[in-house]
Amino acid sequence: MAASPKTTKEELTPDQRPLTSIQAKRIGALADIAASDLEKLTIAKASDKLKWVVDPNLFLFRRICGKVVKKDPITGEEYPVPFATVYVEDTDCNLISYFPSGHPWVWHFPFLCRREVIATTKTDKCGNFCVWVPRFDIDWILRWRKERICFPIIFHRPSISDFIPKLPPEVAGPVWPPIPDPDPGPIKILTSLPASTIEAIAGPSASKLATRAAALQAAAAVGSPSSSIDAALQARAFEQELPPPLPAEFQRALSGDGVVAARGASASDGIRSAVALKLGLDASAKELAEFDPRRFIGPFWKCFDIYLPEWQIILDVPDITFRVGQDVNGDGVEETIYSEGYFDVRWNAGPLPDVTLVASPIAKETRTCNTPPVQCGDVPAILFAGFMPLDLPAYFDGAVTGAPPAPAGIGYTLRPNRPTPDPGGATPLPGRTSPPAQTPFCYTLQLYGCVEVKNAQYYRFLQSLDGGQTFSAITGLAWNNYRNTGGAPIPIHADAAGWYEVNPFDAASPPVQVARQDLEFPNLLLDWPTPALGQVVLKLEVGDAAKATIAASSLVAFQVDNTAPSVTYTQLKWKFVGEDDSQLRSLLGIPCPTIHRGAPPRAIELVFEVSVQAHHLRDANLGVGGCGGGNFAPIADPANRPSHWHTNPADNNVVLYQRYQLASGALEGAYSFACRANSRAMNPSGADGGNLLPTDWNYDPIYIYSHPSIGVAVINAN
Repeated sequence: MAASPKTTKEELTPDQRPLTSIQAKRIGALADIAASDLEKLTIAKASDKLKWVVDPNLFLFRRICGKVVKKDPITGEEYPVPFATVYVEDTDCNLISYFPSGHPWVWHFPFLCRREVIATTKTDKCGNFCVWVPRFDIDWILRWRKERICFPIIFHRPSISDFIPKLPPEVAGPVWPPIPDPDPGPIKILTSLPASTIEAIAGPSASKLATRAAALQAAAAVGSPSSSIDAALQARAFEQELPPPLPAEFQRALSGDGVVAARGASASDGIRSAVALKLGLDASAKELAEFDPRRFIGPFWKCFDIYLPEWQIILDVPDITFRVGQDVNGDGVEETIYSEGYFDVRWNAGPLPDVTLVASPIAKETRTCNTPPVQCGDVPAILFAGFMPLDLPAYFDGAVTGAPPAPAGIGYTLRPNRPTPDPGGATPLPGRTSPPAQTPFCYTLQLYGCVEVKNAQYYRFLQSLDGGQTFSAITGLAWNNYRNTGGAPIPIHADAAGWYEVNPFDAASPPVQVARQDLEFPNLLLDWPTPALGQVVLKLEVGDAAKATIAASSLVAFQVDNTAPSVTYTQLKWKFVGEDDSQLRSLLGIPCPTIHRGAPPRAIELVFEVSVQAHHLRDANLGVGGCGGGNFAPIADPANRPSHWHTNPADNNVVLYQRYQLASGALEGAYSFACRANSRAMNPSGADGGNLLPTDWNYDPIYIYSHPSIGVAVINAN
């Protein structure tokens, strides 16, 4: 659930807002009173006026919370959009709905829509917002849909969670550890299936969620919060509006190939005439004046309870929608970064799930939300990487002392992913006693520190890849900061030599310099994408007005590793039970690996072995998946070693091995053999709440991993 931002004055008195014309119409219909008698009354006064006419509960309020984010088009990572204005709109829309034959979805084409703003609010620094909506508005939507056949379904956007319960537990693939689970939840089912299968069933959003869920689940401790995954399950299965499968003649017309109307008519006119014929309307009817086949919303669930005509017109569909504005260029005028949202909220009588509004690419996001407590003196300093303190030896060994070069082994975090003293390789338990880890950093690090030094007007970061002997400036990095009072984003960028302003300039016209203490993130000095692998030594310099260095920080070393472990299948062989191991038949290198176990089927054995190498191995394990009617069961073998947790920082190479047996009565079908290998690299941004778990940063996160799988067909044939 999104964190609740501070309540604005407007939200403190939502009953003092005047009724809009749409609201007056809805309340008037409930009370059999003319809407004109209610318009302009505040909700409080309307409640008094209709106290004994309509249910007083309808004049209560429900809180809707959500988040405005900007999505990275490559990684799918969602970054908050702070200090944007969210407009909540009462909407009545007319729809031409398209129920294509043979498809499980429905699409809607909106026309003649009316929107009235019923509330506004600002997102906080983390992109969160909450607003109060009158209960009668929500009740009207619920009642309107409930009273009409299929309407609760065809206005329901599919979420990822809608797909998961449809997957029987028996299809679950490799799961580790193999603990019996008579009732696997949606997350376990989601994370047990191959990414390609998940994407085929529930779309690319589900595949990304499965990757994220698998990492969080593998790193979870008992009692750790599940809210982030629960919220993700409610995310739209289809992140964007997807085009409907229009009839072939419509497609040809829109592409300029073919004629569907009289000479001189446009393609849209021709399509409009064809749709009018299907709806039983005149082609010049006002209902079709705004119909545009390129302006659609969907897909939505299709109703199969009754026969549905392919095209249907639905009038006055009520909804509450959102629009979001942000001043993205500092000119004092908000640009629209999210609009025309339809059916964003899953209205129901119970708790309302949070809504996520994905802003357009022009939105200005932040990679930072909450920040660590930075205490500054009158010297430049690099003090935090995310929430990880860099000046406490208990957490981090990165201080470079003495003359360079820096020792090759320093720059690691010491708390997360500590090696287990148990050579058996079991996952360590909380509170274990073990030697310090050598855990590298990964991904983008937010570096916090101090640059407000006397006479300092500029600062920059220098990096060294040779232990601190030679340095070069970090250039080309930019991010957004904000005033702590809100407002337009303040772009933070450097000159060609890497110098940033201590007190940056707002992009307003004319530009205005903003004191660092007036920034929302005053101690954020660098949003640093770490390199692939190795030790990087950083130094922070501050300069005067001429950009001449006047002071420098201590050197700080960082070990980084953004590489995934390497997994190599060395054995995947089978034989019939009772045969000598010399009869083992290899399945590797075969395009469609198949085991012919005879008719009648015979019991078989299988040997599975992989080699795992990593620069910084956390752990690795083998897993096998079946098809519901039995599975490959582990059997005794002196060489068995199905899992391993690193026992010391140099333990980064392991061979995993397991012998299995499949009973003769097990079903024929598809089986899979997988290996999960996890890097111990971590990012202390606090996005997963790791900094909040006891004891500080004593947990085992997973950010980077490999998870290859091979499918094997088992058939009853010779």
